[in-house]
Order: sequence, then structure tokens, then C-alpha cells
Amino acid sequence: MLSLSSIVQVRVNVSNASADLSAFSTGLILAPVSFVPEDGRCQIFASLEDMLAAGFQASDPAALAAAAYFDADPKPSQVYIGLYSSSESPITVLKEILAEYSGFYGIALCESAAAKVNSFIEGIGSISGRFLFFCEATGSISSATASSGILTKAFETGSDRLLTVYGADIYAPAAVMGTALGLIRENPGGAVSLCYQEIPGMLPTFLTETELAVLNVVNCNTYIIRGASRRLLEHGQAVSGRRFDEILALDMISADLQEAALSLITEGARRLPQTDETSALFINRFSAILSGYTAAGVLASGIWRGNPVGALTGPGTLGGSGLTAAGATTAGGLFAGTSAWRLSPGDPVENGYLLWADSYDLQSDADRAAHKAMPIHCALCLAGSVESLLIDIDVTV
Repeated sequence: MLSLSSIVQVRVNVSNASADLSAFSTGLILAPVSFVPEDGRCQIFASLEDMLAAGFQASDPAALAAAAYFDADPKPSQVYIGLYSSSESPITVLKEILAEYSGFYGIALCESAAAKVNSFIEGIGSISGRFLFFCEATGSISSATASSGILTKAFETGSDRLLTVYGADIYAPAAVMGTALGLIRENPGGAVSLCYQEIPGMLPTFLTETELAVLNVVNCNTYIIRGASRRLLEHGQAVSGRRFDEILALDMISADLQEAALSLITEGARRLPQTDETSALFINRFSAILSGYTAAGVLASGIWRGNPVGALTGPGTLGGSGLTAAGATTAGGLFAGTSAWRLSPGDPVENGYLLWADSYDLQSDADRAAHKAMPIHCALCLAGSVESLLIDIDVTV
């Protein structure tokens, strides 16, 4: 029997959540040293034992931080160690490291000098990229939350990229980072929560309800004991108040969509015409990726809770499932809108995502001459995470 492949070839492409986990599950520890070694201020290790074999002493700040980092269960597979001397600024050294390395997601500063921690916090906003910064606050809560205190300065940045940790020593950020990145490595779909996790490499802090409330005001993470023996990290959040799982999800999704778009644009010798069919091609590829995040529990069907978006003023392309639009026609799971369309608060978003693009008929002459594609718009409904529950018991006697 002769094959049909000479006439029609069938190629099956399966796309799931596939962000580069080797980077998302790896951290950089910044630690002071008496002098920077000749073999470089940034080195990569797979374990604390490898660091000791390379010449680090067990009492070195970098080794103590790495010990807390690798105590995580599950643990990350490797760590970058960035070193700076007493005369150097950690944020300046970090920028030097970033000029050469980029294979990490978390960055933990292990520094006892408040002035250097404050300087580091102030400099975070000048660093672009998908990174999460973990910084500590030690000493008294009153000094850390004073107008010039570390936690107040961090809170005032309002950053989604900065997580502060109040702990007994300067290695708490490395311990929390190790747990966060180990969870990512163990759960490649990205559906992880840092809230209420046990942090093996960190000692719990004994706080009163009043002290805890003060720290909660500045969105500082704490590791405490509740009940008789429950050791819990509260709340796994950035100083902006956004939870770690939400930040991670959007970072992984944006990385996947960026890589998918780049692959389509650069695949082989084929060119992509500036037509609505190209928008459909992007939307189909992105839909396959986002459906993987829905399957992993990162996205979920729900109602749109954001501001109104969309407002197609002419023909366009919509992608998703269960979508409706006035005057729309369907073909291959896509909707070719022939009239204005808008996603409004309360509208259902099935499977947790919606993709659309305006028609190339609306493209400006300048954008066409610059060989730009029409923007692909994406609306996402994150699955969220449960952190508290009311149990309502009715009793009759």
C-alpha cells in the first residue's frame, strides 16, 4: 500500500506550558567576601558540597546562605553565587553579573549592613527583566518599620519584584528563595503557592498578634508557628501585596508567548504576510500554550473582573472557546468579528483566556512600512489560591 504522505503530510504539534524551568528554578545568592577570588565574582554550584570542595569555608556568608537555600524540600538543582567585597555596592555588582549571566529567576541578598540593604532596595527599580528579589530585615520590628527602616523603604517601592522577609538572621531570604524555586522545579506547570509553606532552612520567629499586624501592613513575609506546631510562611507576597504564585504565573506565561512568537517569526525561510491569517496563526499557537496553563491549574474559567477591554472597531480575529461576538462567524475555532466587540466586567471567559487582534485593514501606514504585526491582545483569568476558610456549623440539641 502506497503512502499518502507524498501528497498530504500530517504534522502534530503539541504545546504545553514550557517556560525554561532551568532558569525559573535557579537562584542567585549575593554575599559579601573579604576579597573577590581571581576565578570570578560569579560561580555556579550544584550543591553546598561542591562549594566547599571549591574552597569556600562552611562559615563563609555565601556557604551559610547556600546551606539554607539547599535545605529546601524539594530543593533547587543549582545556585549562582555572586560575591562582592566590603568596598563594593551589591546592586552595582549585580548589574555586572547580569551583563554576563541570565540563567536565574530569584536573587537573594544576604547582607547585615542596613545601609547596603537599603541601597540595594533602592536600585532594584533600575533592573529590568523577569527576576524576584528576596531581602531580609533583622533586629527590632520598630526600627525596620520606622519611616527610614528597611521594611518601610521596601514597601514604598510598591514593587511586584521585591519580597521582604523578617527573620532571625540574614540567610532567611536564601531559605525562602530556595523553597520557592524548589517548588517550581517540582511543579513544572507553574501552579505553586509559597503561602503557608514550611521553610526547612529558616528558624521561625515568635511574634505577637500585634507585631504580626505591624509587619503585615508593609507586606513583609514572616515565618511563624501557629497552633501547637504548624510552621508557616505568611503570606508569600511581594511588597506590592501580590502573591508569588500570581507573579510567577505571569512571568512564565509571558516567557512562553514571547518564545512562541519568536519561533513563528524566525521559523525557516518562510515569511509571515501582514494579513489576518497571520493573526490567526499567532492566536492558534498562543491558545495551545495557554490551554496547557489551564490544564495545570494556573488559569481557570471565570468571569472577567478587570476593566473593559477589546472594543474592536472593525473586522478582527478572536481566539478562545465559548466566545460570542455580535455578527461573528466561526471557522476553525476562531471568530472573525464583523462588528465592534468588547470584554466587559462580568463577561464569562471560558478556560481562563481570551485572545484577539484587530484587522490588518486598520493598520497604520507607518506600522505596515515597519513590517509590524497587528498586536495580539490577551485577557487572562488566573485560577487564584485559597488562603482561608470559614467553617459554618449549625447545631441542634
